[in-house]
Amino acid sequence: MDQNKPPELNGYISPEEREHLLNGLHRYLIWVGESVPEEVEVDGKNIKLHDLIWGCIHKKELSQQEKDRILELVQLLEVKAKNEEETLTRAILTREEARRLYNDIAGLIRAIMDLRECEEGKVMLQKPRDEIKQKVDDARRWMGFLKTVGKKSQ
Repeated sequence: MDQNKPPELNGYISPEEREHLLNGLHRYLIWVGESVPEEVEVDGKNIKLHDLIWGCIHKKELSQQEKDRILELVQLLEVKAKNEEETLTRAILTREEARRLYNDIAGLIRAIMDLRECEEGKVMLQKPRDEIKQKVDDARRWMGFLKTVGKKSQ
């Protein structure tokens, strides 16, 4: 690698590219469409984050202890995201490393948002069987209605 060339010509991100990535992290709804990391290392522990969130949103109710643990994890993930953002701000990175770091941070933000909603009880994927059965019955009635309308118009 030629050390005399500016960093952006050697595959490293330019100050403008860095600024673009950092601004992207602070956009409203950055986390929409991002994937939750399968696993994340926090304080030397590997946490299966995706499984944790999946289990959380499928529970009918969380105990206070579970809510407290989720809030604790949210705080740890916020610190991790902030540290990674600091790395993105200051480190000499290639475009690939910067993009990977950006995606990691966005995934952490998504996990944080999901965990907060889960803890607040806003995300509940489990629906009562009666509600699901009612929707199926409604769909069947509509299909029957559409079939009879189709026959009458012929």
